[in-house]
Amino acid sequence: GVCGAELSLKLEPSDIIAVQEQPLMLHCQVHGIPPITTQWRRNGLLLTQERHYTTFINGSLLIAHFQKTKSDGSSDEGDYECMAQNSFGRVVSRKVRIQAASKLLYYS
Repeated sequence: GVCGAELSLKLEPSDIIAVQEQPLMLHCQVHGIPPITTQWRRNGLLLTQERHYTTFINGSLLIAHFQKTKSDGSSDEGDYECMAQNSFGRVVSRKVRIQAASKLLYYS
């Protein structure tokens, strides 16, 4: 086979304590033969590309404003994983837990 044709994860995300309403970046960098498609899952469900979530060319995910509870009742908290695919196969990163920082850290 061609050397380096299969996919490999160069950088995986790590567990993060997130701050409310702040941007949050989850890193995921993949090596392999393009084209490579990178998708993110939260609690096993694919994240759709919308204003709130941006997946960069390098695979990293930006959550624009981290929210423990959104208006529709959903949350940005949960288990995230990065999934990359090319014509040779697919790799999945380890699952990482993203939690909101405790309110105890703030004096309102």
